[in-house]
Amino acid sequence: MTTDIHTQLGNDRMSVHEVNDSNVHEQVDLLVARMDTFGIQKAILCPSDPVDGTKLYMKASDIYPDRLFFACTLFPRPIDEARFLLNEYVDSGCVALVFDEKLYHPLDPAVDALVKEAVNQDIAVYFRSRELRGENLGFVDRSSLIHPEGRFVILHMGGLFSFPNAIPLLKRQNVWLETSYNLIKLAESPMRVYLDALAQDARIRKLVFGSGHHTEYGHLQASLNMIDLNYEQQRTITKENAYFILGVGFS
Repeated sequence: MTTDIHTQLGNDRMSVHEVNDSNVHEQVDLLVARMDTFGIQKAILCPSDPVDGTKLYMKASDIYPDRLFFACTLFPRPIDEARFLLNEYVDSGCVALVFDEKLYHPLDPAVDALVKEAVNQDIAVYFRSRELRGENLGFVDRSSLIHPEGRFVILHMGGLFSFPNAIPLLKRQNVWLETSYNLIKLAESPMRVYLDALAQDARIRKLVFGSGHHTEYGHLQASLNMIDLNYEQQRTITKENAYFILGVGFS
């Protein structure tokens, strides 16, 4: 059974912001039905809205508490307020903190302070970028180097064209790439050679299954089959890495 470490509610990826308190039960039922169809045991709901999104996904996870969990996203400033909210969310069961590039500056000392707080709280840290490069890449590099005890996940594989930038970071024990919809594009593009290179040096094991949106389950599973993985590699990507990143509840 697979764990999806990064998904969102909504009929499709273009309608995630249309989910609200009035239709959240309907959307959760849709998600869980699709999870059952594709053999997904557990999923992490990852908000993009730092104001209401986390609270909505926290409510959604309570509907199926054995199947659904939630991450949080925050404005890093004011830092005291961000720390307070993070601690409040962790006390409510939050399993990861999502840094969305639209919400922070990577050189702001507040983001480093928030990474440290998340690591101290023993939750995973996710990085969401359209294309991971420049100062955002440096932020991931810096965080994973300063906090070897942390668990850091680069969402969307770092971006379709920035995927090669993230590969050197996989030498570290505390960094993973989340598959999402960019794996589908990579597996069918000339950049497939980078995936083949990862497989040859065994760093393919540093991928972790995440959908980005539950409508991608079928395409993602087909793409994983295209990479010619053995059973051990498949299980590591779809199940075991989630255990190392998120903890015993995902064993």
